[in-house]
Amino acid sequence: MAPRGMDIWSVEGIASTIFFYLDLSTFDALSHFIQAVPELRTYLSDGTLWTQLSQVHFGGRRSPRLAVEEFLQSLDDRKRFDELVTVLSGDIQHIKDIDGQLLDGIAFPTNPHLTNHHVGAAAVVFARAGHALDGFIRDPSFRGVRPVGSVVVTPDFEAGVSKLIHCVGPSIHMENCYELLSTTYRRAMEAMLREGLQCVIVASVSTGSLGVPPKEGGLVAMRAI
Repeated sequence: MAPRGMDIWSVEGIASTIFFYLDLSTFDALSHFIQAVPELRTYLSDGTLWTQLSQVHFGGRRSPRLAVEEFLQSLDDRKRFDELVTVLSGDIQHIKDIDGQLLDGIAFPTNPHLTNHHVGAAAVVFARAGHALDGFIRDPSFRGVRPVGSVVVTPDFEAGVSKLIHCVGPSIHMENCYELLSTTYRRAMEAMLREGLQCVIVASVSTGSLGVPPKEGGLVAMRAI
């Protein structure tokens, strides 16, 4: 039997409605309660409910796994995200640290040739790194066309960090634009792990001249991270 005072949660339909008005911190505590009370465990198998909640709180499902497992995983990821990620608005040419921790990497959008087109975030990073980065990119041994969705790690030269991560993002006109954008961010995260980077600033990818709306692009970035 559900504890006295909590009978309302056993009334079909009421709990489902209440779920949509809870913030994530309250939901975290409530999820443990639901799992502990046998009469309420039927909510855990309501795939439609958890799919809708994932859409409301996280912008959609991430994989075809059991909906409740995905929601709880997303909730846990959100807590870690809040602890480890800081969203900033500023000029990446002048950002040296985040909350006092020195940067050791910069991830930024670029074109398939990785060259400096003197526009957007790439132009700012090239200015920060100095002329040596231009020379490195144009060297015949390095020069080439990289596929959309790929990332390339180079030295920082004079940028004041350890590594630069060049991210070849998609254009809004590509049929699978948002899937490629998510892939780009994931590969950037993987590169950070491989390089052992601890504090990296990530400029928004594809939301400039490539036409991805900032709101939609930001959502893709947050989910990928």
